[in-house]
Amino acid sequence: MTDETPELTSKPTETIIHRRHHHKKDKTPNLDLPQSKNLSSRQSIIQWFASYFTYKSPDKIDIILNDDNKKELPRRSILRSCLCQNLFCKLFLLLCAMYIIMYMRPDYSIYLRNTLENVLKKYNLTSEEFQLRPGQRLSQYRQPSMPIIIIPGIISTGLELWQGTECAKGKFRHRFWTSMQMVDNIGRDHQCWLKHISLNLSTWMDPEGIRLRPVLGWAAADYVFPGYWLWSKVIQNLADIGYDPNNLVTLGYDWRLTPQLLEERDGYFTQLKFYTEFLRKRHGEKVALLTHSMGTNYIMYFLRWVTENAGDQWIDENVATFLNVGGPLLGTPKAFSAVLSGEMKDTAMLGDLGRNILGKVVGKLVVFPKFFRALASVPSMFPRGGSNVWSECHGIEKDPIKYMLMFPKDKYKGFANTLREIREKCNEEVDYCDGFDSILEEIYAKPELVEEIMTNNHTVEQFYDVLKTLAPRYMNLVDKYYDLNGTGETDKNENKWKTDSRYWTDPLSTPLPNVTNFKIYCMYGYIKEPMTECGYSYGFYPHTDHCSSALLLFNTSDTVPASNIKSGVNLGPGDATVPLVSLGHMCAGPWKEQGSYHNPGQVKTIIREYIHKTTTFDILTTRLEDALRGGEYAVTHVELLGNRDFLTDLLIIVSKPIIGTNQSRLLVNDDNIHQDQIHSNIRQISKRILKRDKH
Repeated sequence: MTDETPELTSKPTETIIHRRHHHKKDKTPNLDLPQSKNLSSRQSIIQWFASYFTYKSPDKIDIILNDDNKKELPRRSILRSCLCQNLFCKLFLLLCAMYIIMYMRPDYSIYLRNTLENVLKKYNLTSEEFQLRPGQRLSQYRQPSMPIIIIPGIISTGLELWQGTECAKGKFRHRFWTSMQMVDNIGRDHQCWLKHISLNLSTWMDPEGIRLRPVLGWAAADYVFPGYWLWSKVIQNLADIGYDPNNLVTLGYDWRLTPQLLEERDGYFTQLKFYTEFLRKRHGEKVALLTHSMGTNYIMYFLRWVTENAGDQWIDENVATFLNVGGPLLGTPKAFSAVLSGEMKDTAMLGDLGRNILGKVVGKLVVFPKFFRALASVPSMFPRGGSNVWSECHGIEKDPIKYMLMFPKDKYKGFANTLREIREKCNEEVDYCDGFDSILEEIYAKPELVEEIMTNNHTVEQFYDVLKTLAPRYMNLVDKYYDLNGTGETDKNENKWKTDSRYWTDPLSTPLPNVTNFKIYCMYGYIKEPMTECGYSYGFYPHTDHCSSALLLFNTSDTVPASNIKSGVNLGPGDATVPLVSLGHMCAGPWKEQGSYHNPGQVKTIIREYIHKTTTFDILTTRLEDALRGGEYAVTHVELLGNRDFLTDLLIIVSKPIIGTNQSRLLVNDDNIHQDQIHSNIRQISKRILKRDKH
């Protein structure tokens, strides 16, 4: 390509094209041609037809005259590259067709997989590790011990329709969260879906005439939709060693509600207490509480709720261990951005073009923050601990992070006048809807305050103040159910948490129960590469209808690799959803200290960090649904539930040895004796935070 010359547009090329047309014009059909010439003509037609679908570069066309001075059809000299492109398309279509066939006929998928595995084993191209699931490998050594109750996270419990409006007529018990029914409902009428999935914006209870309730049983949490697993890997591997519905329970819940409303409306924590007591009495073994993501925050609430209602001894008598998998114990910044502008790292990658397309689809970009503000559970994941904790969001590799909310310097001075001018041009009245703080109304009503916000950067504590300025009614409702001082520095002498349930999801404010025969495992994936949200760069979004769409959105043009800022998102280590400091600090820091206020009973806390491992030939025997999600050693927030190392640890923790089998290689390392460099990172972070606490 670098040797291109004007020959591409020279007169000889034009002459060639002219000759081609002239040749076609003078050519007349000859019905008396011999059979051999007819055959040659048919072959030429086939060649021409094949060349019609490939790109013809004029500089690569050769015209050859035969002995009869008749021209042959053009011959391409670089046909190979285009054929490769066509071949790629055909292979892609073939793979898509194979996937559809295997989805429709699972027996074909099993047959093909087994055949491939046999071929790879025959030529020694795969290790024994992938021949069996972790549960299948351990089934000859381990058997069930602790009964298990699974408490899913915010994405893991399906919600189905029990009562709806006219637009949902005929959809009784249709899934409005998870499953392909949800996708179908969104595609057919996304406004109807949003109306039903959202809670009342004034009370955070069911809207008038609408009732969604959690799906019960295993189907509530095993798959989001076919091919995208959640808890199915965990359930299947537990079943391999002998677990079944008699000693393994999934207790789904309406993840939209606050913990208080969850107990008030559904009696959820009463049910959890009952199931725990039943399983302990039925099997004679104390129970393991297995949580993921936001389910961790709700179990923290439960531990204090059951202690206040049944005493400290209840946990000692009924619960053996609390397995916290990927739990945001100290929250996650994306909860802030979700309610401020309805954005997260995933939407930031769409850029301005993606925003415009998304706005066309949903009608108004303000739909997204409205949706997140209608989910009462989101504030349970607001960042806790203030700058003392969140300055370490970058880990030990970078300088401490100072601001969680940033704006371009000196760009928005005088922005109050701009807001007034824009507001005057708006014909559409923006009013309150069901008590919801319209983002537009709050911004246009407070131009000076908005300008002050946009001409300064803000720490995590000040982020709360920004939300109180731009969404005061929403934050008043938040304050009704959550303690949001932003620092986690509750006066330890007052013990407000004993009588105020707003503190019970915050481990910095509320200590662990004063028990001794109890263990907590912090199990999470750790990706050292900055992929997890720590803060945001915002700006004024000019390319929109300012009367009907959001104004403050991610500054997607802000990308500074040296500062780990990409498309307006400040990134750090973690599991790509929850930062490392939130995943591990409590287990490595406050709960570990001798005589700690946060752990009066010296409950034993154990950390399990999992790092992503790549394989070579083994990926060929990995199921397609796993390969598309990083393989069987992926450690991101949801994919960790299928990680082979995690599953092995989980099975060993909750099971007991089969008498007479060799257990030497199946020991649980509760003392964290073998510390690698990655695990020491969270310990160093926690030491620095605790040192600042003491000062």
